[in-house]
Amino acid sequence: MAHIFIIAGHGDGDPGASGNGYKEYERVRALAKKIKAYGGDNVTVGDTSRDWYKDNLISSLNISKDWQIVELHMDGASASSARGGHVIINSTYDPDKYDKALAEFISDILPGRASTIVKRSDLANPKRAAAKGYPYRLLECGFITNAQDVKIFNGQMDDIAKGILSIFGIKASGSESASKPDESKSAASTGKKSTDTIAKEVIAGKWGNGDDRKKKLEAAGYNYNTIQNRVNEMLGVKSSGTAKKTLKVGMKAKPKTAVSYDGVKLISSVTKKYYKVIEIKGSRVVLGDSLNTAFNISNLTY
Repeated sequence: MAHIFIIAGHGDGDPGASGNGYKEYERVRALAKKIKAYGGDNVTVGDTSRDWYKDNLISSLNISKDWQIVELHMDGASASSARGGHVIINSTYDPDKYDKALAEFISDILPGRASTIVKRSDLANPKRAAAKGYPYRLLECGFITNAQDVKIFNGQMDDIAKGILSIFGIKASGSESASKPDESKSAASTGKKSTDTIAKEVIAGKWGNGDDRKKKLEAAGYNYNTIQNRVNEMLGVKSSGTAKKTLKVGMKAKPKTAVSYDGVKLISSVTKKYYKVIEIKGSRVVLGDSLNTAFNISNLTY
């Protein structure tokens, strides 16, 4: 079994590629978070507040030469039809068993690339890792500019995280923190009840009211906001009470905290201004303008 060192690409002011309401730096950090949650102590995630390319952090990295580095990215293209995942390695290396397995895995989930392993001599981080003797590969997880790739990446992010771990001989822990709190599959695997079940119990009065309800739910390991939003949906009322206006596409909203819908920590300045709402799906709201990032509606002021 190997130990994985995960680098999430871009960040610290560099969003990477953008498309379909998402930015690359935020998506790959969401995946890195899941890999860590499922992999536990067998995974180390490099500082996600930094840009590892811009800050040349690999050159000062001091880890075991046995650790396997995987840098996460998503491709971007002017043609929205371009799609597919692949692996990039330094041109001085031959693909090892991990490179080959990763390429087969990612191209199976995200097909479309003619070459699933590409040697490059012009990329800085692969060269920096090679100079230090670290086993390294850059994993392109599809095209963020392709709607189908984005749909697969978002919908199968847990499977992608678990698949990456399995390639390095790491068994996924099944930690619920790796999945959204309301996913029934996660609830079943951890012995917890589904969001719908708990919401029905709340409506029946089994969890009390007000602060008492919140304390009981959180003590039992449930996300209070997720449960309350579902209760409101079942009762046909607004999440924050009937007096609050309904958020609609085209309106302006401001994040209350610098945390994305998937729990990724963002730069604090995102809370300083209002952004145009460009998409709403349930509790997931995408803010556009210069942000293009999804937030939980409960984390928005509007």
